[in-house]
Order: sequence, then structure tokens, then C-alpha cells
Amino acid sequence: MATQHSRAAARFMIAPSVVLLLAWMLIPLGMTLYFSFLRYNLLMPGNNPFVGFENYAYFVTDPAFQAAIVNTLLLVGGILLITVVGGIALAVLLDQPMWGTGIVRIMVISPFFVMPTVSALVWKNMFMNPVNGLFAYIAEVLGMQPFDFLTQAPLASIIGIVSWQWLPFATLILLTAMQSLDSEQLEASEMDGASAWSRFYYIKLPHLARAITVVVLIQTIFLLSIFAEILVTTNGGPGTASTNLTYLVYAESLLRFDVGTGSAGGVIAIILANIVAIFLMRMIGKNLDA
Repeated sequence: MATQHSRAAARFMIAPSVVLLLAWMLIPLGMTLYFSFLRYNLLMPGNNPFVGFENYAYFVTDPAFQAAIVNTLLLVGGILLITVVGGIALAVLLDQPMWGTGIVRIMVISPFFVMPTVSALVWKNMFMNPVNGLFAYIAEVLGMQPFDFLTQAPLASIIGIVSWQWLPFATLILLTAMQSLDSEQLEASEMDGASAWSRFYYIKLPHLARAITVVVLIQTIFLLSIFAEILVTTNGGPGTASTNLTYLVYAESLLRFDVGTGSAGGVIAIILANIVAIFLMRMIGKNLDA
């Protein structure tokens, strides 16, 4: 009886937080759904007729939508490839005994704590600027023509900027998993004559499988909503060369003032993100059960 009373008291105390959390999530979602069925343009206040799924059809058939989907997939795929491969390499390197290991680990992890906007500004003005940037200076020293990264390779530039920021996260997770590996197993394989590559491929890499899955899951959820780096560096251009789904929703809502179409795009983005999240959750569940 006392247990039931304690559970009831616990639920009663938690209830306000749960209600606040649900309201915080459901009210904006409900408003977005409501606006997505209206012809709601900020330049024409008071004229918001119900149009059904017209906004969804317009958003999906917009040529920029197809480019945004492709760019979103390329962004996520490219960043995951760089961060996972680079994270494994750095985890293996930092797992070795060396002088100043603590300082090196702090330096490797520190980019993750830089705000996305600051990171993008630093890369745009200090490194990738075709006139005053560090890369332009190096190119001139080598007798080469400076390369305008953000104009000639905008999507690859954003992949590089975001990868620099997320690489420490992958390194930290993979290094933690690497340090949980039984050292006796490695010593036994070394005594049996296994090479360094064989020990990595047959022992370390399978041991990192679950950690890699976690990195892919968490990063994918966040990378689907990349926005600040694009806004600060390329504004989605040139044209739609670096426009992803999140930036397209922003452009429809706040640059073209079409809140109805932007809300429809937001709902589509939520649906696609949930599909990806469910797929990844099932994948990680199978991996953990294996």
C-alpha cells in the first residue's frame, strides 16, 4: 500500500514537468500543422484561406526541394564518412601511450565546444577567404591561384566545416569504446604473431561497431538540421548548390514570407527525420542485440 502511495506521489510531482514538456513540443507542432493548411503570406495579412494540401504539393514539386533533398543526403553522408573514419583514426592514435596525452586530447576535443556560427565565421573569413584567407596565402606561396571555396565548392566547404566541428564528438565516443577493450586480448594476439593491421581489423574494429552505430545515430539526427553554417557562409547558394531541407524551409518562411509553404516544408522535414530516426533506432537495436 505504501508503495502505491509513493508511486502516486512521484507521478503527481513529475506531472507538471511532463505537461510542460508536452506543451513545449506539441503546441509549436500543432501551430505548424495548422499554418501548413492555410495560404498564409506575411505580406498579405488577414487573407489566410484554407487550401488543404496545396502548400505540400507546391513545396514537393518545387525544383529547389529536389536539390535540397540531394544536398541534405550529401551533407549527412559526407560528414558521417569523414567523422567516422577520422574518429577511428584519432581514437587509435590517442589510445597509444605518448607524452602530453591529456593536452592532445583536450586540443582534439575542443572544436566541439565552439558555437556553429562562430566556427562558420572563422572558417569563412580566416581560412577560406579567397583574398585574405590562410588557404589563399598558402596557394600564393606555392605559386598557385587562390581557390574560392565557398563559391566554387560550397557544399564540400560546408561538409568540411561541419566535419571539423563534429569530429571531436566521434573521437570521444570511439576513444571511450577503444579504452574498454581488454588489453589481454591484444597482447595474446600480438604474441601469436598478429600484425598491427590484423589486430586493428579483427579485434579493434569489431569492438568499435556499437560505438560507431551510436555515433552515426546521434550525428544523423543533428546533421539533418544543419542551418547556421549554411546561413553564415553561403546563404544556400550559389543558387541552390548548398541549400538543404532546413534552409529551404527558412527561405520559404522568412525570406519569401510564405509561412504556409514553409510550415508544410517543416512538417515534411519532421516526417523525413522521424523515418530516418526510426530506421537508425532499429539498426542500432539489432546491433546491440547481436
